[in-house]
Amino acid sequence: MARKLILTILVLSFAMLELLAVRQEQINTVHAMTQLHRKIDASNEELIAIQIQIEIACSPSALSTNVALAKSTNEQQ
Repeated sequence: MARKLILTILVLSFAMLELLAVRQEQINTVHAMTQLHRKIDASNEELIAIQIQIEIACSPSALSTNVALAKSTNEQQ
């Protein structure tokens, strides 16, 4: 009877250790995913900032200023 009880306790202990290992792997995976999402968000913010700069540089008022400047430079030469 004592052998069966000890064996049962050992088997349950190993099963619990396996469950803890699986849970830790899940936690590590979620942590890695969170870090990747933060990097993606930072990259998206940079991309949006660059898109805004492009839109400002290509706006009609900026283009007309650049064209006028280029014309005046060409006329002076």
